[in-house]
Amino acid sequence: MYLRPIKKITVSVPDAPVSEPLPATMTFYVDTRFTPAQVIRIRQIISPVLGNGNVHFTELDEGDAISRYQNCVNKYAKFNLAPVWFEEKLTNGSAAGVQMDSFTSQVTANGFGRAAKAYIMYQKSGSSTIKGVNASNPETNSLTVTINASDLSLTTVSTQFLGGSLFHAWLHREGYRHPAGKYTSYFAGEAAMCVMRGNKNKLSEIPASIYTK
Repeated sequence: MYLRPIKKITVSVPDAPVSEPLPATMTFYVDTRFTPAQVIRIRQIISPVLGNGNVHFTELDEGDAISRYQNCVNKYAKFNLAPVWFEEKLTNGSAAGVQMDSFTSQVTANGFGRAAKAYIMYQKSGSSTIKGVNASNPETNSLTVTINASDLSLTTVSTQFLGGSLFHAWLHREGYRHPAGKYTSYFAGEAAMCVMRGNKNKLSEIPASIYTK
């Protein structure tokens, strides 16, 4: 249980074309030390993460062989392609699909109250923008993260970038791992960077550190 005063917020879930029923909303419990403006931004950075999932499933539903998200991840992710709970070996071409299916499980577990409460914990400042502690069961583990409030208020950091940082934290909650400080070529790092770039290709003039810092 989180011991600081909290405020309950709900976020709408896009009606993606998936086989299992989706909840109308997700619920988060936000530390009251975040300002009202910061809470608004927290809502805003959840949107590109949920939106990326919606677009992924919509593109597949409309007949695309792979989604733009899958195409981006396939190009760049080479290592730690499977979450820790996945027993089979995953190839590059199937990893992103497995991840999105289990992310849907995280969304439904939160929205239908099957998972533990998802806390948005406060950190005044620090080296990480958004951090999620490693977990291993998307069916029951919460989507709890800690957010650096100073970074959240930076107008120089786009909402899309912050959304990718949140996605990276949730990938840790989903069961994905990477060596400390190493993101390039690892699924959890590359998938998050794909979200930050809107699933566009990398540009040689933009170093990975722009995303990973």
